Amino acid sequence: MRSLLYLFGCLIVLGLILFSCTKDKGRDPELAFSDKALLDSCKNSIAFKYYKDKPDSVYTGVHGPHGAFKLKFNKIAFAALTASGKLPLTAKFPNGAMVVKEVVSGGEISLFALMYKHNNSWLWAEIEPNSKVLYSVNKESSVCTSCHNQAGNRDLVTSFNFY
Repeated sequence: MRSLLYLFGCLIVLGLILFSCTKDKGRDPELAFSDKALLDSCKNSIAFKYYKDKPDSVYTGVHGPHGAFKLKFNKIAFAALTASGKLPLTAKFPNGAMVVKEVVSGGEISLFALMYKHNNSWLWAEIEPNSKVLYSVNKESSVCTSCHNQAGNRDLVTSFNFY
């Protein structure tokens, strides 16, 4: 009887340990593609490389709606770029690629405009550093693709056309 109680106690402790170690991400892998998770990724500066390896370059943004910006790529996206810092014409970024415009106003980042490649499609978002979502990854993306689908297409990243 005593060994049965001991075994039962061990099972309860093991169950509590296993239950307390589960994370929501494990239960719902799509949470990794939420606005909040992608914003957290944008803020992780060591996970990105700036366009043409120039972190101080601010581009005018006169060719689009976002304004002056810095452009950066996560390691997956950066690996797809040529030595000139651009994606080859007609090439595609692999899944997991992330391209971020850090929109700059008054020397500060005022907005993250991002593209994240998931299941061979882009997720689009515009999120302020304070987590205010202006355009969610959960919205239909035609408002983004209508501008990004221009001549000189490099997987919908139009910055390569102008800078």
